[in-house]
Amino acid sequence: MPKKKTRRKVKPRSRTDASPAGLDTDKFEHVHQIGGIQTATLDATPNGGQGSRVALVNTGAGLRFTVALDRGGDIVEASYNQHSLAYLTPNGYKPPSPAYNQGIEWLTGWPGGLVTSCGPHYFGPPRTEDGHTFGLHGRHSNTPASVEMLLNPDPHAGRHEMLLSMVIRDARMFGPVLEVRRQIQCKLGVPQFVLFDQVTNRGNERVAHNWLYHVNLGYPLVDAGAQLVYRGAMQQVGKEKQPSAAALNRAKRIPQPKAEHAGTGEDLYFIDPKTDRNGLCHVGLLNRKLSLALELEYDKTALPRLANWQHFGPRGSYVTGVEPFSGSLLGKDNDDHPLAAQWLAPGESKHYRVTFKVHADRASVAAFAKQDGKVTPWS
Repeated sequence: MPKKKTRRKVKPRSRTDASPAGLDTDKFEHVHQIGGIQTATLDATPNGGQGSRVALVNTGAGLRFTVALDRGGDIVEASYNQHSLAYLTPNGYKPPSPAYNQGIEWLTGWPGGLVTSCGPHYFGPPRTEDGHTFGLHGRHSNTPASVEMLLNPDPHAGRHEMLLSMVIRDARMFGPVLEVRRQIQCKLGVPQFVLFDQVTNRGNERVAHNWLYHVNLGYPLVDAGAQLVYRGAMQQVGKEKQPSAAALNRAKRIPQPKAEHAGTGEDLYFIDPKTDRNGLCHVGLLNRKLSLALELEYDKTALPRLANWQHFGPRGSYVTGVEPFSGSLLGKDNDDHPLAAQWLAPGESKHYRVTFKVHADRASVAAFAKQDGKVTPWS
């Protein structure tokens, strides 16, 4: 008598695949329906930019941003749902050019954007330092990146991470040669990204290394009544008579456009930020009206100094910069800070990691607000 066949039970596929986004993987085929990274080349724009390489990143959690591959792998447009996070200049995308490395011509090519990296040798105003003459904020943002790896998520296989890896070299014959290896990491369904940089001296002589993340926040995240988040000692740069503690704390509240900021009017502050028990800084900006905040989390030992640039000009030029940095923004000759001089020996590397987090509900915004505190005058 033939043996009766039994039907093997097939375990149904999980509807969520343990995805942080709670995805039903039976209901889509291509990952870009949900999120991921795509590379592209821009067509002509009103202000140029034809042929500019970009990477378009969608976290699948409301946060989207554009990586400018021809501008050092920096981040230009960034938004959460319908709200823009970043300030954009009227320049648009322009191809990188050595002409922008002279004097203040950097401003002619700068698109603005969420993250502009300044350095890797020197940054700050044009000057001559250590026998080298350089323009505003260094050459990084006018140096194209070489893409080494692009990894998209594959939620059908249970992988939700995405990665963009690049190399940027600021180099010349006889040196100096500085190499920046950059990774941008995201996780599908999480409204944040991590920026990793490894800066290495590939030359055969010691070289100065100064590094700053120019994080440019704009409307509607930046609006009257929004609050800058940081705490610690604070001073206004370029003022012989320092503001009172009350005035410094008022400077953390975003104002309406200011007539005195028309043209090149601005205010610049240095902060010695306090950290949490793990040595991490938590700084950024929150807008309670939108229930929206952007947080930067980073290790103070790598980026020991913080600047806050404020330019609330009328008619569109309305921006504040939150700027962690290592080295000197003013130059060693004009800076008595003990960490103003930073150097890399041949073969030596420095590592930086900044996590950018979007908070978009009342509870999350309130939790981030607890990282804020009063500032005190710098003694």
